[in-house]
Order: sequence, then structure tokens, then C-alpha cells
Amino acid sequence: MPQLLLFMACFWSTFTVAETYSLADLEVLANEGSHYEFFQHALDIRPSERQEAWKTMVSKMGDQYSRSVLSKSEINRKDFHKIESLYDWPSLKSDDVFKVRRQEIGQRFLRACLKGDNPCWNDLKAFWEKDKTDPEVSFKLAELTSIYKESPLSSWSFLEVALKSNLSEFYCKKEFVMTALWGKIEIDYIKLGPEGDLMTKIDHTIHPDCMPSLILEARKRLFSPPKMLDRELAFQILKSQTKADSFIQDFFYTVYLLDNPSQGELFNYSWNRLRELAQKSNRRDAVMKKMRELDPLPDGILASLDERKKRAILNHFKMYFPEYLNFYTDQCVLFYGGKGSFPTGNPTVNCQQFMDSELAPSIIDDFKIKQYQDVRKI
Repeated sequence: MPQLLLFMACFWSTFTVAETYSLADLEVLANEGSHYEFFQHALDIRPSERQEAWKTMVSKMGDQYSRSVLSKSEINRKDFHKIESLYDWPSLKSDDVFKVRRQEIGQRFLRACLKGDNPCWNDLKAFWEKDKTDPEVSFKLAELTSIYKESPLSSWSFLEVALKSNLSEFYCKKEFVMTALWGKIEIDYIKLGPEGDLMTKIDHTIHPDCMPSLILEARKRLFSPPKMLDRELAFQILKSQTKADSFIQDFFYTVYLLDNPSQGELFNYSWNRLRELAQKSNRRDAVMKKMRELDPLPDGILASLDERKKRAILNHFKMYFPEYLNFYTDQCVLFYGGKGSFPTGNPTVNCQQFMDSELAPSIIDDFKIKQYQDVRKI
């Protein structure tokens, strides 16, 4: 009986011990183009014996296999994972041709599978984490994920690499890139505060070649901000890059007071700047010319619940910049009177609330209030 057990153990061991291939075996497989079997046994060769002949074969088979995958109309998950596992091999990871093919295969597979019923976010994350050095791949992954609102991966995690490269000049011209970059800088600005070193933070975030696009975006948002904080951030970006000339400062500090600001250093700058403009008619005229183009007109202060602050700011404008209050109320009367052209709607969002308040008579001339009341009766 013991001899029978020994015989059976020896018999079954012949089936459980994996067969080891030699270099000559691999050469045959390489010549036959047997990719699957070749890669299944290529690592049978001891590390000390993986010399030039072995590396050449691995590179050749990697090239053939990746080309065969790319020739398919649709890349399946099995091929994607096989290519990803091969990319862990040092000899293939350092192979520039295989690297480029691996990137193309990965992007094609991910683009298709993200549209499926079970989006492959884990595969995308693993693909990205395997090599975060290529700015073009980083940009393409950011572009790919930017269209998915519920993406568990932030586009910024990819763009962070792309925008530090010397190709950033081209990436930053893309709208979705600038949107992501603006959001990142906004978070940094909130953490730093108005007196923080925003310039250093920006310099650490993007390549200098991206800066012209960021400055253009800042100028656009300064004059037409999607939200109130954008105007402040735009000014701080321009200021940090020494692009906030006298006119931009005059404009920003004037509008800042109208946007219902919190009290602080920026508030004090704005308060004093308006007083300074009262003595500089040419600068004040330049600001007023630009403000006539704004839609809607800045009037957040009119909706402020802080009556003391509201009264103080409006009196400040009445004394040092009455042109704006006159223009604002004129636009309000025209809109409610059904005159003029207002394609985007009411440009004086908080006018009605202000004109109906007890504060209005102390700020606005009686005849303007009467004009408003007359058109409201119609």
C-alpha cells in the first residue's frame, strides 16, 4: 500500500509541475508569432540569462502583439489587461514603441468601456497610476473624463501633469482645461486669502507657457464674471502677474464696492480708490465707459441686509461717483418702462428692491424716483 501511494504521488507530480521553456523554445515561438504562449513562458528564462537575444525577442513580440491588438475594430478587456500586465516588464516599459502602443490601446479601450453600462473607472485609474509621466496622455485622459459629470476621478489629477509640461501652451487654450485650472486656482485662493502669495502658487501649478491663456481668461472674467468671486480672483491673478494696470485697478475697486463686499483690506482699498477717482475725471470717465457695457450692472450692495454698510457705500457713490447711480437708475426706468433693448433681461437685478425702499429718497433724486414710480404704474 505505501508503495502504491508513492507511485501515485510520482505519477500526478508529472502533471502538476509546470513545464519550463528554454531560450530555443522561445525563439521557435517568436518565429511562429505565437504571442500568447511566448509571453506565458518568456519569464521562464532566469534573470541572469535575459541578455540581448531575449530582450530582442521580447521587444519583437511586444511590437507584433500590440499591433495585432490595435488592428482590431474593438479592443476587448482581455487584450487590454494583457497589455497592461506586459507593461510591468522592465524591458517593455523602457521600449518607446511598446509604450506608445500601450497608450493608444488603453485610451481606445477606456473610451469605449466608459460608455457602457458598467463604466470601467477602476481600469482607468489603474492605467493612469501605472505611468503618470506623459503630458499628452494626461491631457487626453482629462479630456476623456471631463464629459462625465459623475466621474469619481477629477480631471485635475490628469491636468496637473499636462499643465506643468512645455506643451501647456496648447492645452490651456482648451475651454475645459481652463475651467479646471480656474477651479484649482480658486480653491488655492480661498485657502491663501487676498494677502497670500498667489503668484508662487500659480507658478507651481502651471508652466510659464500657459500664463498668457490664464491672463486672457482673467481679463474676461474680470469684466464678465460667471459668479462674484470670479471677478475678485481675476483681479488677484492679474495683480500677481503685474498685469493690473491703473485702469484695471480703478475698475475693480469701483465694482468691488458695488458687489456687496466684506469689510477688510480690499474694502479699504476700494473705499479710498473711489475717493481718489473723484479728483481724476479722465480715469473716472474710463471706468464709467466700461461699466456701461456690463450686463447685468453690478448692484449686489442694493440687496445687502446690512443696512448700515449699504447706506455708507451708496452715500460714498453719491458723493464721489454719482454718474453710476444716475446710469443705473436710468436703465432701471427704461427696462420697467418697456423701452430700450435688453436681450438678456433686466440689467438692474436689485433695482426694484432698492427703489421701493426707504433708503432710496436719500440717495436718488426725487424726479428719478417719480419716473420709476410712473412706469411701475403702467
